[in-house]
Amino acid sequence: MTTAATFPHGTDLWKDIRADCERLCSGVSFGKGTLAQAIEWEILKLQTRLASAEPLCSTDATPLFRNRHVHVGVLIRLWRSLALETEAWLAAQGYETLLDVGPWGGFNFVLEPDGYTRMPFARLTLAVGGLAATPLQEQGGPLFDYMLPRYRAELWAAGVAFPDLWTYQFPKRDATGRLLEVSGTHYLPTHSYDRRTFIKVRASRACETVEEIALQDFLRLLERLQFTSDWVVYREQTKDVDARFDLQDFISLNHMVEGIYQRSSAEDRLLHEMKDAFRGAIRDPKVLYHYLGQVISLRWVENLYWALAEAAVGVKRYQRMVSFDREVCPRIPPGLLIPVRRHLEAYHGRLGPFDQSSGLPC
Repeated sequence: MTTAATFPHGTDLWKDIRADCERLCSGVSFGKGTLAQAIEWEILKLQTRLASAEPLCSTDATPLFRNRHVHVGVLIRLWRSLALETEAWLAAQGYETLLDVGPWGGFNFVLEPDGYTRMPFARLTLAVGGLAATPLQEQGGPLFDYMLPRYRAELWAAGVAFPDLWTYQFPKRDATGRLLEVSGTHYLPTHSYDRRTFIKVRASRACETVEEIALQDFLRLLERLQFTSDWVVYREQTKDVDARFDLQDFISLNHMVEGIYQRSSAEDRLLHEMKDAFRGAIRDPKVLYHYLGQVISLRWVENLYWALAEAAVGVKRYQRMVSFDREVCPRIPPGLLIPVRRHLEAYHGRLGPFDQSSGLPC
Protein backbone atom coordinates (compact mmCIF):
# COMPACT_ATOMS: atom_id res chain seq x y z
CA MET A 1 0.00 0.00 0.00
CA THR A 2 2.90 2.35 0.75
CA THR A 3 4.26 1.88 -2.78
CA ALA A 4 0.85 2.31 -4.36
CA ALA A 5 0.32 5.55 -2.45
CA THR A 6 3.26 7.14 -4.34
CA PHE A 7 1.54 6.71 -7.71
CA PRO A 8 -0.05 9.80 -9.34
CA HIS A 9 -3.66 10.61 -8.46
CA GLY A 10 -6.13 8.56 -10.45
CA THR A 11 -3.67 5.81 -11.42
CA ASP A 12 -5.46 2.59 -12.36
CA LEU A 13 -3.43 0.06 -10.38
CA TRP A 14 -5.09 -2.93 -12.05
CA LYS A 15 -4.38 -1.68 -15.57
CA ASP A 16 -0.61 -1.85 -15.02
CA ILE A 17 -0.63 -5.54 -14.08
CA ARG A 18 -3.76 -6.80 -15.78
CA ALA A 19 -2.19 -8.47 -18.80
CA ASP A 20 0.42 -10.42 -16.81
CA CYS A 21 -2.00 -11.29 -14.03
CA GLU A 22 -4.65 -12.63 -16.39
CA ARG A 23 -2.05 -14.57 -18.38
CA LEU A 24 -0.59 -16.22 -15.31
CA CYS A 25 -3.61 -16.50 -13.00
CA SER A 26 -6.81 -16.73 -15.05
CA GLY A 27 -6.44 -20.49 -15.31
CA VAL A 28 -5.99 -20.96 -11.56
CA SER A 29 -9.22 -21.67 -9.70
CA PHE A 30 -9.80 -19.75 -6.49
CA GLY A 31 -13.07 -20.14 -4.62
CA LYS A 32 -15.92 -19.65 -7.09
CA GLY A 33 -13.70 -17.73 -9.50
CA THR A 34 -10.10 -17.40 -10.57
CA LEU A 35 -6.95 -16.19 -8.84
CA ALA A 36 -6.83 -13.28 -11.31
CA GLN A 37 -10.27 -12.14 -10.17
CA ALA A 38 -9.27 -12.42 -6.52
CA ILE A 39 -6.21 -10.22 -7.15
CA GLU A 40 -8.23 -7.67 -9.10
CA TRP A 41 -10.75 -7.46 -6.24
CA GLU A 42 -8.03 -6.82 -3.66
CA ILE A 43 -6.54 -4.10 -5.87
CA LEU A 44 -9.93 -2.44 -6.27
CA LYS A 45 -10.36 -2.33 -2.50
CA LEU A 46 -6.88 -0.81 -2.15
CA GLN A 47 -7.67 1.82 -4.77
CA THR A 48 -10.79 2.86 -2.88
CA ARG A 49 -8.79 3.27 0.31
CA LEU A 50 -6.21 5.43 -1.43
CA ALA A 51 -8.96 7.63 -2.88
CA SER A 52 -10.59 7.90 0.55
CA ALA A 53 -7.35 9.16 2.08
CA GLU A 54 -6.99 12.05 -0.38
CA PRO A 55 -7.38 15.45 1.33
CA LEU A 56 -10.66 17.31 0.91
CA CYS A 57 -10.72 20.64 -0.91
CA SER A 58 -11.13 23.24 1.81
CA THR A 59 -12.52 25.80 -0.64
CA ASP A 60 -15.61 23.72 -1.45
CA ALA A 61 -18.79 24.99 0.13
CA THR A 62 -21.32 22.44 -1.11
CA PRO A 63 -23.69 21.91 1.84
CA LEU A 64 -24.50 18.36 2.91
CA PHE A 65 -28.23 19.12 3.26
CA ARG A 66 -30.49 21.48 1.38
CA ASN A 67 -33.93 21.45 2.99
CA ARG A 68 -33.21 17.83 4.04
CA HIS A 69 -32.29 16.84 0.50
CA VAL A 70 -28.89 15.12 0.73
CA HIS A 71 -25.88 15.76 -1.49
CA VAL A 72 -24.71 12.16 -1.89
CA GLY A 73 -21.17 13.06 -2.99
CA VAL A 74 -20.59 15.17 0.12
CA LEU A 75 -22.18 12.49 2.32
CA ILE A 76 -19.86 9.76 1.01
CA ARG A 77 -16.84 12.00 1.56
CA LEU A 78 -18.00 12.58 5.13
CA TRP A 79 -18.50 8.86 5.74
CA ARG A 80 -15.06 7.98 4.38
CA SER A 81 -13.36 10.63 6.49
CA LEU A 82 -15.23 9.42 9.57
CA ALA A 83 -14.23 5.81 8.83
CA LEU A 84 -10.52 6.68 8.60
CA GLU A 85 -10.72 8.64 11.86
CA THR A 86 -12.50 5.72 13.56
CA GLU A 87 -9.90 3.25 12.26
CA ALA A 88 -7.10 5.34 13.73
CA TRP A 89 -8.84 5.56 17.11
CA LEU A 90 -9.54 1.83 17.18
CA ALA A 91 -5.90 1.09 16.31
CA ALA A 92 -4.81 3.24 19.27
CA GLN A 93 -7.05 1.10 21.49
CA GLY A 94 -5.47 -2.11 20.14
CA TYR A 95 -8.12 -3.02 17.54
CA GLU A 96 -6.62 -3.43 14.08
CA THR A 97 -9.22 -3.24 11.35
CA LEU A 98 -10.05 -1.63 8.00
CA LEU A 99 -13.46 -0.07 7.44
CA ASP A 100 -15.30 0.18 4.13
CA VAL A 101 -18.27 2.54 4.13
CA GLY A 102 -21.07 3.54 1.81
CA PRO A 103 -24.82 3.82 1.39
CA TRP A 104 -27.16 0.90 1.93
CA GLY A 105 -30.36 1.06 -0.08
CA GLY A 106 -31.18 3.14 -3.10
CA PHE A 107 -31.60 6.77 -2.01
CA ASN A 108 -28.30 7.57 -3.74
CA PHE A 109 -29.76 6.57 -7.12
CA VAL A 110 -32.67 9.02 -7.24
CA LEU A 111 -30.99 12.38 -7.74
CA GLU A 112 -31.36 15.77 -9.31
CA PRO A 113 -28.64 16.83 -11.80
CA ASP A 114 -26.84 18.80 -9.06
CA GLY A 115 -26.21 15.67 -6.96
CA TYR A 116 -28.93 16.21 -4.34
CA THR A 117 -31.55 13.57 -3.65
CA ARG A 118 -34.82 14.23 -5.43
CA MET A 119 -36.79 13.90 -2.18
CA PRO A 120 -35.97 14.85 1.42
CA PHE A 121 -34.38 11.89 3.12
CA ALA A 122 -36.54 9.56 5.21
CA ARG A 123 -34.03 6.78 5.88
CA LEU A 124 -30.28 7.40 5.96
CA THR A 125 -28.34 4.15 6.33
CA LEU A 126 -24.56 4.03 6.53
CA ALA A 127 -23.21 0.53 5.93
CA VAL A 128 -19.83 -0.33 7.46
CA GLY A 129 -17.88 -3.40 6.41
CA GLY A 130 -14.88 -4.46 8.47
CA LEU A 131 -12.35 -7.16 9.15
CA ALA A 132 -13.11 -10.05 11.48
CA ALA A 133 -11.31 -8.26 14.34
CA THR A 134 -13.65 -5.24 14.21
CA PRO A 135 -14.91 -4.76 17.81
CA LEU A 136 -18.69 -5.20 17.87
CA GLN A 137 -20.98 -5.97 20.77
CA GLU A 138 -24.72 -6.54 20.92
CA GLN A 139 -25.08 -3.14 22.57
CA GLY A 140 -22.69 -1.40 20.22
CA GLY A 141 -19.09 -1.70 21.39
CA PRO A 142 -16.00 0.43 20.71
CA LEU A 143 -16.70 1.12 17.02
CA PHE A 144 -20.13 2.59 17.77
CA ASP A 145 -18.92 4.31 20.95
CA TYR A 146 -16.47 6.36 18.90
CA MET A 147 -18.26 6.74 15.57
CA LEU A 148 -21.85 7.56 16.51
CA PRO A 149 -21.24 10.74 18.59
CA ARG A 150 -19.01 12.15 15.85
CA TYR A 151 -21.42 11.21 13.10
CA ARG A 152 -24.28 12.83 15.01
CA ALA A 153 -22.17 15.98 15.52
CA GLU A 154 -21.46 16.21 11.78
CA LEU A 155 -25.13 15.85 10.90
CA TRP A 156 -26.05 18.38 13.58
CA ALA A 157 -23.53 20.89 12.17
CA ALA A 158 -25.01 20.31 8.71
CA GLY A 159 -28.51 21.16 9.93
CA VAL A 160 -30.06 17.85 11.01
CA ALA A 161 -30.29 17.86 14.80
CA PHE A 162 -31.46 14.92 16.89
CA PRO A 163 -30.83 13.65 20.43
CA ASP A 164 -28.05 11.20 21.19
CA LEU A 165 -30.38 8.22 21.49
CA TRP A 166 -29.53 5.01 19.60
CA THR A 167 -31.19 1.62 19.58
CA TYR A 168 -28.94 -1.38 18.99
CA GLN A 169 -30.76 -4.15 17.16
CA PHE A 170 -30.77 -6.73 14.36
CA PRO A 171 -27.77 -8.74 15.64
CA LYS A 172 -26.59 -11.51 13.33
CA ARG A 173 -24.52 -14.44 14.56
CA ASP A 174 -22.71 -17.36 13.02
CA ALA A 175 -23.33 -21.04 13.89
CA THR A 176 -21.04 -20.76 16.91
CA GLY A 177 -22.92 -17.77 18.32
CA ARG A 178 -20.23 -15.20 17.44
CA LEU A 179 -21.70 -11.78 16.72
CA LEU A 180 -21.21 -10.83 13.05
CA GLU A 181 -23.34 -7.71 12.62
CA VAL A 182 -25.35 -5.16 14.56
CA SER A 183 -27.07 -1.86 13.78
CA GLY A 184 -27.26 1.36 15.74
CA THR A 185 -30.44 3.24 14.83
CA HIS A 186 -31.95 6.57 15.79
CA TYR A 187 -35.66 6.60 14.99
CA LEU A 188 -36.93 10.01 13.97
CA PRO A 189 -40.17 11.36 15.51
CA THR A 190 -42.16 10.63 12.32
CA HIS A 191 -41.19 6.94 12.31
CA SER A 192 -43.87 4.26 12.11
CA TYR A 193 -44.12 0.82 10.52
CA ASP A 194 -45.80 2.31 7.44
CA ARG A 195 -43.60 5.43 7.28
CA ARG A 196 -40.11 4.37 8.29
CA THR A 197 -37.83 7.28 9.08
CA PHE A 198 -34.48 6.81 10.78
CA ILE A 199 -30.74 7.34 10.76
CA LYS A 200 -28.85 4.07 10.94
CA VAL A 201 -25.28 2.77 11.08
CA ARG A 202 -25.13 -0.90 10.14
CA ALA A 203 -21.78 -2.54 10.91
CA SER A 204 -20.58 -6.00 9.85
CA ARG A 205 -17.42 -7.95 10.53
CA ALA A 206 -18.56 -10.83 8.33
CA CYS A 207 -18.45 -8.61 5.22
CA GLU A 208 -15.38 -6.52 4.47
CA THR A 209 -17.14 -4.26 1.97
CA VAL A 210 -20.41 -2.42 1.51
CA GLU A 211 -21.06 -4.29 -1.74
CA GLU A 212 -21.08 -7.60 0.12
CA ILE A 213 -23.53 -6.31 2.73
CA ALA A 214 -25.97 -4.93 0.15
CA LEU A 215 -25.68 -7.80 -2.32
CA GLN A 216 -26.39 -10.39 0.37
CA ASP A 217 -29.68 -8.64 1.13
CA PHE A 218 -30.67 -7.96 -2.46
CA LEU A 219 -29.73 -11.41 -3.77
CA ARG A 220 -31.92 -13.05 -1.12
CA LEU A 221 -34.76 -10.73 -2.13
CA LEU A 222 -34.27 -11.60 -5.80
CA GLU A 223 -34.27 -15.32 -5.01
CA ARG A 224 -37.47 -14.97 -3.00
CA LEU A 225 -39.20 -13.09 -5.83
CA GLN A 226 -37.91 -15.53 -8.46
CA PHE A 227 -39.34 -18.50 -6.58
CA THR A 228 -42.69 -16.84 -5.89
CA SER A 229 -45.05 -18.98 -7.95
CA ASP A 230 -48.38 -17.45 -6.91
CA TRP A 231 -48.52 -13.66 -6.91
CA VAL A 232 -52.12 -13.66 -5.73
CA VAL A 233 -51.01 -15.44 -2.56
CA TYR A 234 -48.04 -13.02 -2.30
CA ARG A 235 -50.46 -10.09 -2.25
CA GLU A 236 -52.73 -11.77 0.28
CA GLN A 237 -49.87 -12.61 2.64
CA THR A 238 -47.72 -9.48 2.24
CA LYS A 239 -48.51 -6.13 3.81
CA ASP A 240 -48.67 -3.30 1.28
CA VAL A 241 -45.77 -1.48 2.94
CA ASP A 242 -43.59 -4.62 2.76
CA ALA A 243 -44.45 -5.12 -0.92
CA ARG A 244 -43.51 -1.50 -1.49
CA PHE A 245 -40.11 -2.02 0.11
CA ASP A 246 -39.61 -5.21 -1.93
CA LEU A 247 -40.16 -3.16 -5.07
CA GLN A 248 -37.93 -0.35 -3.81
CA ASP A 249 -35.09 -2.77 -3.03
CA PHE A 250 -35.54 -4.41 -6.44
CA ILE A 251 -34.98 -0.98 -8.01
CA SER A 252 -31.85 -0.50 -5.87
CA LEU A 253 -30.50 -3.89 -6.95
CA ASN A 254 -31.02 -2.97 -10.59
CA HIS A 255 -28.90 0.14 -10.19
CA MET A 256 -26.15 -1.71 -8.31
CA VAL A 257 -25.69 -4.34 -11.02
CA GLU A 258 -25.77 -2.10 -14.09
CA GLY A 259 -22.22 -3.26 -14.78
CA ILE A 260 -23.55 -6.82 -15.18
CA TYR A 261 -27.12 -6.59 -16.45
CA GLN A 262 -28.32 -4.21 -19.14
CA ARG A 263 -32.04 -3.57 -18.87
CA SER A 264 -34.27 -3.81 -21.92
CA SER A 265 -35.82 -0.57 -23.16
CA ALA A 266 -39.17 -1.65 -21.66
CA GLU A 267 -37.56 -2.42 -18.30
CA ASP A 268 -35.74 0.91 -18.32
CA ARG A 269 -38.92 2.87 -19.07
CA LEU A 270 -40.69 1.06 -16.26
CA LEU A 271 -37.81 1.75 -13.88
CA HIS A 272 -38.11 5.49 -14.45
CA GLU A 273 -41.90 5.38 -14.08
CA MET A 274 -41.61 3.53 -10.77
CA LYS A 275 -39.03 5.98 -9.43
CA ASP A 276 -41.40 8.83 -10.24
CA ALA A 277 -44.23 6.93 -8.51
CA PHE A 278 -42.12 6.69 -5.34
CA ARG A 279 -42.63 10.44 -4.93
CA GLY A 280 -45.98 9.46 -3.40
CA ALA A 281 -48.30 7.69 -5.81
CA ILE A 282 -46.83 4.27 -4.99
CA ARG A 283 -48.48 4.40 -1.55
CA ASP A 284 -51.79 3.67 -3.27
CA PRO A 285 -52.07 -0.17 -3.33
CA LYS A 286 -53.59 -0.04 -6.83
CA VAL A 287 -50.56 1.84 -8.13
CA LEU A 288 -48.15 -0.41 -6.23
CA TYR A 289 -49.56 -3.66 -7.58
CA HIS A 290 -49.98 -2.20 -11.06
CA TYR A 291 -46.20 -1.70 -11.19
CA LEU A 292 -45.46 -5.03 -9.55
CA GLY A 293 -47.66 -6.69 -12.17
CA GLN A 294 -45.70 -4.98 -14.95
CA VAL A 295 -42.40 -6.18 -13.45
CA ILE A 296 -43.76 -9.73 -13.47
CA SER A 297 -45.20 -9.55 -17.00
CA LEU A 298 -41.85 -8.34 -18.39
CA ARG A 299 -40.14 -11.33 -16.69
CA TRP A 300 -37.75 -8.77 -15.30
CA VAL A 301 -37.13 -10.70 -12.07
CA GLU A 302 -36.31 -13.83 -14.06
CA ASN A 303 -34.00 -11.98 -16.47
CA LEU A 304 -32.06 -10.41 -13.62
CA TYR A 305 -31.92 -13.68 -11.67
CA TRP A 306 -30.26 -15.56 -14.53
CA ALA A 307 -27.82 -12.74 -15.32
CA LEU A 308 -26.58 -12.70 -11.72
CA ALA A 309 -26.51 -16.50 -11.50
CA GLU A 310 -24.16 -16.59 -14.47
CA ALA A 311 -21.98 -13.77 -13.12
CA ALA A 312 -21.75 -15.36 -9.66
CA VAL A 313 -21.40 -19.09 -10.32
CA GLY A 314 -21.30 -19.48 -14.11
CA VAL A 315 -24.73 -21.11 -14.42
CA LYS A 316 -26.45 -20.15 -17.66
CA ARG A 317 -30.17 -19.69 -18.12
CA TYR A 318 -32.20 -22.82 -17.35
CA GLN A 319 -29.12 -25.04 -16.77
CA ARG A 320 -30.17 -25.52 -13.16
CA MET A 321 -31.69 -23.44 -10.39
CA VAL A 322 -29.25 -21.50 -8.23
CA SER A 323 -29.77 -20.73 -4.56
CA PHE A 324 -28.18 -17.36 -3.93
CA ASP A 325 -28.67 -17.84 -0.20
CA ARG A 326 -26.72 -21.11 -0.04
CA GLU A 327 -24.33 -20.85 -2.98
CA VAL A 328 -23.46 -17.17 -3.27
CA CYS A 329 -24.22 -15.15 -0.14
CA PRO A 330 -21.91 -16.99 2.30
CA ARG A 331 -18.94 -15.78 0.21
CA ILE A 332 -19.81 -13.59 -2.76
CA PRO A 333 -17.32 -14.30 -5.56
CA PRO A 334 -15.14 -11.53 -7.03
CA GLY A 335 -16.73 -12.13 -10.45
CA LEU A 336 -19.87 -10.49 -9.04
CA LEU A 337 -18.24 -7.97 -6.70
CA ILE A 338 -15.81 -6.48 -9.24
CA PRO A 339 -18.32 -5.09 -11.76
CA VAL A 340 -20.55 -3.85 -8.94
CA ARG A 341 -17.74 -1.91 -7.26
CA ARG A 342 -16.44 -0.55 -10.57
CA HIS A 343 -19.90 0.70 -11.45
CA LEU A 344 -20.54 2.25 -8.04
CA GLU A 345 -17.10 3.87 -7.87
CA ALA A 346 -17.63 5.46 -11.29
CA TYR A 347 -21.15 6.57 -10.41
CA HIS A 348 -20.31 8.01 -7.00
CA GLY A 349 -17.17 9.61 -8.44
CA ARG A 350 -19.44 11.76 -10.61
CA LEU A 351 -21.28 12.93 -7.51
CA GLY A 352 -18.28 14.57 -5.86
CA PRO A 353 -18.83 18.09 -4.53
CA PHE A 354 -16.28 19.36 -7.06
CA ASP A 355 -17.94 17.72 -10.11
CA GLN A 356 -21.35 19.16 -10.85
CA SER A 357 -21.51 17.54 -14.30
CA SER A 358 -24.91 16.82 -15.77
CA GLY A 359 -26.32 13.51 -16.83
CA LEU A 360 -26.87 11.89 -13.44
CA PRO A 361 -29.47 9.15 -13.30
CA CYS A 362 -32.84 10.44 -12.19
